[in-house]
Amino acid sequence: MRLRTFHAPNMATAMDDIRRALGTEAIIVSTRRAARGTVEVVAAVEDTTLAAVTPAPRPAEAKAEAALDRRLERLLGQDPAEERQNELFTRQIARALDHHRTPRRQITRLTRAAGAFVGAAPSDALAHALSGLLRFSPLSTPLARSIMLVGPPGVGKTVVTAKIAARAALDGAPLRVISTDTLKAGATAQLEAYLRALEQPLGLAASPAELAKLEHAGGRSRRAVIDTAGVNPFAEGDMTQLTRLLAAADVEPVLVLAAGTDSHDAMDIARVFSRLGVRRMIATRLDATRRIGSLIAAAEAGHMALAEVSASPFVAQGLRPLDAVELAQRLMQDYDEPQADSDFEEAAQ
Repeated sequence: MRLRTFHAPNMATAMDDIRRALGTEAIIVSTRRAARGTVEVVAAVEDTTLAAVTPAPRPAEAKAEAALDRRLERLLGQDPAEERQNELFTRQIARALDHHRTPRRQITRLTRAAGAFVGAAPSDALAHALSGLLRFSPLSTPLARSIMLVGPPGVGKTVVTAKIAARAALDGAPLRVISTDTLKAGATAQLEAYLRALEQPLGLAASPAELAKLEHAGGRSRRAVIDTAGVNPFAEGDMTQLTRLLAAADVEPVLVLAAGTDSHDAMDIARVFSRLGVRRMIATRLDATRRIGSLIAAAEAGHMALAEVSASPFVAQGLRPLDAVELAQRLMQDYDEPQADSDFEEAAQ
């Protein structure tokens, strides 16, 4: 008996190679998945049946070949129809993530994880995958620790500050509200206007020393939410000043980032702020963007938990927690049904 090992990109190609080299009487000895997704098949044949070229199979031989195909499929644990369905399923999720401008590396990780839930709705499978890749950690009420909102200019930190303060007041646990953004024209007036409706004062700290004084004067029993000026995460001077503010008070820094930020920029921004100890982020402008892959990009790259989201510029419409299920539903909104994508229909025919 002659043994021979065949390597091929898939089992169909392996079968063709075996028939050409050993003929239709070949016996499959073993199969396994090899490197880079290839198939390794060990086949055997009696010396007397070894043939360099196999003639066109007769009906009986064709039946034997079909049985050999089925056996090989069982040994590999594959069903061609099922394999195609699985491919369409993961492609569907990948196309949705790509539509949302999710970086390629994260698309690969999420589709691989979601592939374990073939048969579920794509949004449910993606929710399982997201829960494994990301963390979700809403702000507690009342706050367990004072927080300082940090981030680039124009992402909505002042509005988020007011929303957090308003929620705390409604819950009967009002926070001290402090702003270090004393130089930008109108920033203080805007926050004071928000707080006036809550009958709550605004503390101002123009320097790390003033912030430390306000924090110590307030005592640890009453938590604070601190608004800061927007900083350029790629400017050393801006980040040095922010580091000094963080060192002046015992607070948790929380990143505020607009949902429409370019995904790769969001990753770079999150990595910079993570070096300052930021472990949670709040996403704003969910109402004003169609693509939210940047949230996945930033949270995963910066090892940050998604805390809350803002979907309105109005203080009365406050923050709310975000979980894997809602995030998956938003991502798959136009892709949860295969019929929504003609490419999938054509591939399935």
